Amino acid sequence: PMIACLDFAVSEVNAAGGLLGRPIELINYDPQSNIQLYTQYATQAATRDRAAVVHGGITSASREAIRPILRRYNTLYFYNTQYEGGVCDRNCFCTGSTPAQNVQKLIPYVMQKWGKKLYIIAADYNYGQITSKWVTKYCRDAGGQVVAADFFPLDVTDFGPTIQKIQAAKPDVLVSVLVGGAHVAFYRQWAAAGMKQRIPMASTTFGGGNESLLLSPDEGNGIVC
Repeated sequence: PMIACLDFAVSEVNAAGGLLGRPIELINYDPQSNIQLYTQYATQAATRDRAAVVHGGITSASREAIRPILRRYNTLYFYNTQYEGGVCDRNCFCTGSTPAQNVQKLIPYVMQKWGKKLYIIAADYNYGQITSKWVTKYCRDAGGQVVAADFFPLDVTDFGPTIQKIQAAKPDVLVSVLVGGAHVAFYRQWAAAGMKQRIPMASTTFGGGNESLLLSPDEGNGIVC
């Protein structure tokens, strides 16, 4: 979807005469969520293609692989998805919302709606770790309690033991900061275990990786994002 939006924007600009009197040329690479490919293509964009600007990265890990390379070659870099905050770099423009913007709204809302006892499940890298700290902060600020926070590498697909832990903890709300294709399995397994009707779920990331298209309505409906 991000590439489709860029294609659309470039077509619009070029139809109106281009930029500074020249057409924009868009080159796309598919890094396949592989950090080694991210670094390879970032180097290629800056050196061989001599790109005026790079738009790229879908995870914070991919951004932090690209960013120092593009800074070294003085190539402008735009990171166009939500992130955990904290980047300070003259060459890098982060256009997405930070936890202080989205978590600050989401957590008090779901606590008022469902209750003050939260359980967090998150991706085990900087976005998930830092966002879970913001969830904890806003939960406590609203007089609530985080009963547990579990973190998962991006390739984990078996969430059976975790679902049992959540059942035992009996939170009022489950907060998902899961990321990526493998973690979609959690939502399927959660619904299959009959948990959707028992514990409501909120998420800062659901939909960012096309989860809403990959899951059936029965698996996805009712999650507050």
